[in-house]
Amino acid sequence: MTSRYINHIFTAVPEKIWSNQAMLPHFEQAIQQLDIADNKIENLLSSIRYFLVGKRNRYTIADWLHLDDFKSRARAFEKNADQLLEQLATQISNMAEAKNNQIDAVITTTSTGNLMPGLSYRLAKKLPHLINETSILLDLGNVGCTGGIKALNCANHLDESFKNILVISVEIPSTLINIKSEKIDIWQGNCTFGDGAAALWISNTANFGEQPLKIEKIHTVQKSIEGLDLIKWGYDNYYTFNVDNEKTFNKDVRIFLTQTLQATESSWKDNPHWAIHPAGIALLMRLSRKLGLPREAMKATTGHYEKHSNMSSAGILHIIRSIQHQIEVDEAINLITMGAGFSVIYGCLRKVTP
Repeated sequence: MTSRYINHIFTAVPEKIWSNQAMLPHFEQAIQQLDIADNKIENLLSSIRYFLVGKRNRYTIADWLHLDDFKSRARAFEKNADQLLEQLATQISNMAEAKNNQIDAVITTTSTGNLMPGLSYRLAKKLPHLINETSILLDLGNVGCTGGIKALNCANHLDESFKNILVISVEIPSTLINIKSEKIDIWQGNCTFGDGAAALWISNTANFGEQPLKIEKIHTVQKSIEGLDLIKWGYDNYYTFNVDNEKTFNKDVRIFLTQTLQATESSWKDNPHWAIHPAGIALLMRLSRKLGLPREAMKATTGHYEKHSNMSSAGILHIIRSIQHQIEVDEAINLITMGAGFSVIYGCLRKVTP
């Protein structure tokens, strides 16, 4: 297989920033207006106060609290996805013009919206000087938080004729907001996610880019027999985030993660640099204890979670970018991400000399 390198990482977020403390009164008010028994209201209030504990922010689209039907949500996703793509396209264009490179393939992913034409075609329209009529355009959907690394793995398996590939992740989970539900797992989703996007410029050479990362390994494990329903869509007037059992969710996910990491221990055992999908702080802390990871190894992931919350498939790409600038040549970054299916992915990226 052709060696591939991540030569550039680009990121984009919406303009609005919401803290846990700013969200809490809006959610408390919405819950108190639900037509349910008092004991259920108190249970929901207790849950969201737990989900919103600590100093944590997220970026969101402007009117996310006022989305209330299918049309408004779908339109909000389309409008804001285009805006995030525009941010990425500007960064990509500025870099590419200096390097005089063409894009041979665009692979995009999202799990929080559905567009036709897809994200790849919309990006191609914004970059006509880089993406030509023979470029391969591919949109992945419904793969959850693993989407960014799955798209990276797909790019890594293309043949050597694909010299430059863009991997794009766009997630706008604030369009899924549902503040009229009495289900705890929906409120867990309301409190957990934030919006954002990222792009990877992947090439089969490391001869440009300030800090290229060689893709050394991507190991995927699917647990559909045991975990198909662990993370899934629920339905109301739009899609909603549901889990099979919120009481055992963290434990079930931790078991699958630990099994995968134990199988790849020789690759990561002596490497102190980690980019872990920030599904939630409690899960991260329990996982780090189980694997014996020092607090410093979790710093990039927990720092991202405090600033952006769970950005679904785009989050781990942001984390890779932050670590990329901190490590030395020949040092590696361990990746771990998990999502619907149930799917767990371990990867290893190594910084090389351009």
